[in-house]
Amino acid sequence: MKKLLILPLSLLLALLAGGALLATIDTEQFKPLLIDKVRQSTGRELRLEGAIGWRFWPSLGLTLERVALSNPAGFSEPDLIRLEHASASVALLPLLSRRLEIGEISLQGAHLLLETRKDGRNNLEGMTQSPPAEDAVPPTDAGMSQTKAGAADGATHWQIQLGGIALEQASALLIDQRSGRRLAIDELDLTLGGADGEGWMPLTWRLFAKEQEGQYRLTGQSELRPGRALADMALRRLSVEGSLNRGPLKIEAFTLTAESLALTTPSPLTLTLKGGDGVRQADLRLSTTLSADSGLQRLRLAQSHLTATLEGAGLPRSPLTLDLGGDLALDSTAHLLTLTALKAQSGDLTLGGEASLTLLATPQLRFNLEGGAVDLDEWLTHAPPAAQESTAGQAPQGAQPPTLAQDEPDLSALKALNLDGHLRLEGLSHSGLTLTQPEIALALDKGLLTLKSFKSGFDQGSLSASGQLDARQAPAAYRLNAQGQDLQIRPLLQRLAQSDLLSGRTSLSLAVQGHGLSQAALRRGIAGQAHLKVEDGALHGVNLPEMIREAKATLKGQRAEYVKEERKTDFSALTASARLGGGKARSNDIQLFAPALRVHGSGETDLVSEGLDFLFNTSVVGTSKGQGGRDLDELADVTIPVRIAGTWSQPSYALDLKALLQNNKLLEEKARKEAERGLNKLMGDKGDPAIKDAADKLLKGLFN
Repeated sequence: MKKLLILPLSLLLALLAGGALLATIDTEQFKPLLIDKVRQSTGRELRLEGAIGWRFWPSLGLTLERVALSNPAGFSEPDLIRLEHASASVALLPLLSRRLEIGEISLQGAHLLLETRKDGRNNLEGMTQSPPAEDAVPPTDAGMSQTKAGAADGATHWQIQLGGIALEQASALLIDQRSGRRLAIDELDLTLGGADGEGWMPLTWRLFAKEQEGQYRLTGQSELRPGRALADMALRRLSVEGSLNRGPLKIEAFTLTAESLALTTPSPLTLTLKGGDGVRQADLRLSTTLSADSGLQRLRLAQSHLTATLEGAGLPRSPLTLDLGGDLALDSTAHLLTLTALKAQSGDLTLGGEASLTLLATPQLRFNLEGGAVDLDEWLTHAPPAAQESTAGQAPQGAQPPTLAQDEPDLSALKALNLDGHLRLEGLSHSGLTLTQPEIALALDKGLLTLKSFKSGFDQGSLSASGQLDARQAPAAYRLNAQGQDLQIRPLLQRLAQSDLLSGRTSLSLAVQGHGLSQAALRRGIAGQAHLKVEDGALHGVNLPEMIREAKATLKGQRAEYVKEERKTDFSALTASARLGGGKARSNDIQLFAPALRVHGSGETDLVSEGLDFLFNTSVVGTSKGQGGRDLDELADVTIPVRIAGTWSQPSYALDLKALLQNNKLLEEKARKEAERGLNKLMGDKGDPAIKDAADKLLKGLFN
């Protein structure tokens, strides 16, 4: 029984002895020591407005009330941090040697202000191991009197050692005067342990923050080594996790890890992120090496490698994989973001080069990029490739005019960015058309997009163009100058106009302008000139020699014999110019040179309804060679009119009998003589003027 009482009695005696010891210690003498220690550690003034008292449970320690750490002058609030209550454990035995060894300091109800001024300075700068900065808030009169009183009481003989810090249920306010942004942290728990022999302090945190646009959660742990300035601080074994909800953007989870992180020393780090905007989801991973200058004005992400998987609507394919690499640098003084050694890949698409972005009120983008072959059918989402196949010759009888979209595209994005760039590709394919080695130079200035140059190979030929698109007005205005040399025109017509009318090696030029970019506006409002020359080609769908034989039979009152031949007309050359305007393209100088034939054509096509109305007057030249042979010799000096009607996708060709008779005086004279001869036989009176008048009246309706 006596042994059982020894232990509690010993503890009681120890507590009584400790209490007696503590009763002899005046805690007020610690105030100047704490103030001086904080000043040496941070360069800031510590205000202790309440009393320092002893705490006996659950461990021996000190308590403080109403404590604040000052801000430098020039910030919106006088204190960097303030709190209502603080407590700290104290080692008992060192007190006998006049050493105050404080363990972890617990701060309840703390409020932290982090602020960045318009000049870029923030209130964490100057937290040094040296004497306080010149603009630090001077000690209060109370603090001065406490310091003097402490010195008078011999407090300077005490030694003090601070352990870690723990913030519990704290709050914070982050203010950036440069952007006007305010972020409120409603929940903040943070622990900062004591330093080891190398100065590393364990650090953990958890916070919940919100602002008008969203809310954030963040947890993490690391080891911190303080420095004289933010650029001198270092972290190691960094691990951060969090989530973000900001409008439609929802980042479910992100992580940031780094074995070591010091801004002025290249530091490898890894970032992962998963989230989306309700329409698309992203899962990405970035590995890079971060470094900065001592003033934190230049940041660099070197040897960066980003892999990403995107899923959702509006993507050319889902899932879409990306693999990007390069070096990224930010110069805050020049407001310049540069990207060098870029290497990008997605599927078969590759791109490389360099780019820069000047971060002004209207950002300025510059780029010089090169890439491999690109198949646009794999990237355009508005229509699959199959929907853009040629429909030439497939339109049903009585097909209605095409329905043209009336809506103008939204070009507001062109006013939000200026650019100057150059892009070269190995190839560019779309709907069966392939451009080889396309090269384009663009400039964009406040909504005015200038195509400085475009050149490309196409089917053993070449294309070039220049122009402008003015999105500063509504609807947008445009102008385009384009040239083509040695092009094969048939695939162009098949893909661009769903027409199979022409084939051959082609040279063309186009100079057009207009207002409006909707399908309807483009066709109705385009105006300008076009010139065309086609060599060694063919008119498809019509066989002019066959129609000439039909004309020959018609003139003889016979029916043409059917000859099985391909419905096309070969020619050595075709030239034409056209005027575009009023929703139509008109030409009156179409010339076609074919074996045994010479053709002059004129007419127009309606760009809106795609209707055709052309008349080709065909003359037989004096030769029996070529398409049609000797059968055409008999029609030398006779003009054979062929009318082309229908639509681009379904043209029709017919012999114009009325024009055939009206436009051929030789035929008219022969017909008149035959009519007179018949009347003379009937009337039996040759040379009678009345007979000639009767013949004229008989033929008037036929030839006029």
